[in-house]
Amino acid sequence: MTIASQENTSPASEPTQPRVVVRSMLRSKGRSPEQRRLAQELVWGWIRSKWPRLMPTPVDLQRGHFQRDLGDRRISAGSNADGSVWTLSLAYDERDGTRTWTTRALVADTPEADAFGLETTCRDGSSAPIVVAPPKVLGAWVDRLDLDDADFAVLGEPRGVEDPDQLKSFCEQLLSGQRRLPVIALCNRPNSRYYGVDPGGLAEAVRGLAHVACLAPDMAAEATLLLGRHLAPVAGAARIYRPGFGLDAVSKEHPVVRDHSAANPEASPGSFRRLLCHRICAMSVLGEHR
Repeated sequence: MTIASQENTSPASEPTQPRVVVRSMLRSKGRSPEQRRLAQELVWGWIRSKWPRLMPTPVDLQRGHFQRDLGDRRISAGSNADGSVWTLSLAYDERDGTRTWTTRALVADTPEADAFGLETTCRDGSSAPIVVAPPKVLGAWVDRLDLDDADFAVLGEPRGVEDPDQLKSFCEQLLSGQRRLPVIALCNRPNSRYYGVDPGGLAEAVRGLAHVACLAPDMAAEATLLLGRHLAPVAGAARIYRPGFGLDAVSKEHPVVRDHSAANPEASPGSFRRLLCHRICAMSVLGEHR
């Protein structure tokens, strides 16, 4: 299931054409009307916190379909005939009118599980760089819903890999053919807590788009034996394992991303975390975890 959109998803789109900048499709382990209802409430809570004038009245919500147009902000929401699919679309223009951002949310009852989708597009008429980040409602879904990716919970915190059992679980996650989200593997240098990035801050930033795992140095050494040196995690850097990873994988398809901000006097704190988040958002658009 995908979020219906007429947007052009090609990275090579013309600047004035809308393009997808973030996309996530998450699933639960089972089906629950209460969970689907909560997912919708979290979307409305996000709208209320940022654009309260767009909020419908209780009467509007009971009608099943809702639209409101405030000129620079527009919203529509509603369900299909049998109530199994609920969608919401929110568009807003930046103050100078050069960019229009649109976020679409989907909550669906499918035969196997509940499905929760988010997609953000940008129509860009500016030459300034786009700052891409997942909508905050995606994090709210991860924090409040029971989400699953190949029998691994979707979390907003890093998983520790500090013993052989955790290493086995980590390798099973990497090699699972059912995995939809990338795994960002971090490991610290011996006698150091330096991972290259704050693991907790990174896991929070990419929640709903990727898993984050932190390997202790001895477990990273064991992972090198199991995966091969060309595919192993790298101390002080981040290795991104895309879905579809296998022991015969090509190394460059599961890239190592290093922090070069120390060599840039203009780099701000958190720049490496933002770089990794930007890379994960780009991967989501290209389809690595749909």
